[in-house]
Amino acid sequence: MIQVVDGLELGVRALLLDRPESRNALTTSMAELVAEAVADAAADSGVRALVIATTGEDFGVGADRHEHLDAAGRARRMRAFSELHQAVTNAPKPVVAAVEGRCVAAAAELAAACDIRVGAEGSSFRFPGAEMGIPIGAARLVGVVGPAAARDILLTSRWVPADEAFRIGLLQRLVPRGEARAAALEVAAQTARADPSTSAYLKRQLQTQGGDVERVDIERRTLDAFFGPGEGEGETCD
Repeated sequence: MIQVVDGLELGVRALLLDRPESRNALTTSMAELVAEAVADAAADSGVRALVIATTGEDFGVGADRHEHLDAAGRARRMRAFSELHQAVTNAPKPVVAAVEGRCVAAAAELAAACDIRVGAEGSSFRFPGAEMGIPIGAARLVGVVGPAAARDILLTSRWVPADEAFRIGLLQRLVPRGEARAAALEVAAQTARADPSTSAYLKRQLQTQGGDVERVDIERRTLDAFFGPGEGEGETCD
């Protein structure tokens, strides 16, 4: 379900979400595996930067709606998604997303948790929490695109095409279709040349000074109170 690739660029590790037949829809176990892989990269002194990319045409279309879950399973999946996003946020190393195709719901949250996003022409984002009755997205998206754009994106649950995403800061690089992974590896290689302790300090300072840490903490506590045990599903939205 995931591939871990080293040696593409010095000090850079790539994690490839590898379920192209399902458009990289996230299952509970897949989210848990990716979170573990992010934690492993964070603890490995030989890794200075991390790229999260995918195989197939889409970065990800959200939760796998074909994963049949009871109430306890839905609660576990929500926790797995939250822990994955938090693992990326907490990683003391730069994390770069390589976005091709559709990037929806839990996958869009994953991209938003990354430090830098490289997107291909033709890619698009959607944060459908309001439509699904799940109050997520604000904590990270406000820090990425600002309050006004975040309100528009979250309250309408609309698609955000690549050119707009680049204009408002949801993407930091916009490249031709099919070139997102290569471009993300180049960006990650640039960050890998920096002193690791300085990068870690800067990442934490940027999160703290931008209010990201407080917002994410509030959102996590709100979700616990909102759903309670066993609720909140986050279905795939096409």
